[in-house]
Amino acid sequence: MRARKLSHEKDKLTAQAKTTQIGVRKETRRDFVKEVTKMPGGEKILECIQCGSCAGGCPSMFAMDYSPMQIIKMINLGMKKEVLSSSTIWVCSLCYTCATRCPRNVDFPTLMMSLRNKAIREKLVKDSTKSNFHKYFFEIVNKYGRMHTPELIVKLLDITDLHSLLHNARLGLRLFKIGKLHLRATKIETSWVSSIREKTDQEEIQ
Repeated sequence: MRARKLSHEKDKLTAQAKTTQIGVRKETRRDFVKEVTKMPGGEKILECIQCGSCAGGCPSMFAMDYSPMQIIKMINLGMKKEVLSSSTIWVCSLCYTCATRCPRNVDFPTLMMSLRNKAIREKLVKDSTKSNFHKYFFEIVNKYGRMHTPELIVKLLDITDLHSLLHNARLGLRLFKIGKLHLRATKIETSWVSSIREKTDQEEIQ
């Protein structure tokens, strides 16, 4: 009798624990969805009807681990870690094919940029080269108001990879000879870049 009572209490505690875990998962899911809907580009993700127009027209999908349609579904399911560590958000070329074809006007390219920023902040990027490119690209544009390719290459080069160093040096020399590579960066007005970044940061925080 006592053993049966103890077994009943154990089953009851197990059931309560499972209910609590389910509740926590639901809250976590809701939190992530709420975060994304407040991001630039994420305002209409709940309106996605999973028609597949984005996936069908995406020229970069062959290199993605999840299609644009799947990413939207995963966001709605609260799969935060899987979304932010996926290659899709980095492979996206921001060509806007998906956005122009979406019947619900989901701004997928802008959402990809927001997810990249979030992935970097949460340290969920699997390949550091991608996050470093993203980081250095905006550092240089913010500094000069435009891209300066030599500086970006120097920041990204692996100095321990002799083959890569020689290859880029030969390529750089050929481009320099025909006037396609300028060692000194030409600086233009950068206030507009700063204002865009400030506005984006404010929208992501809200």
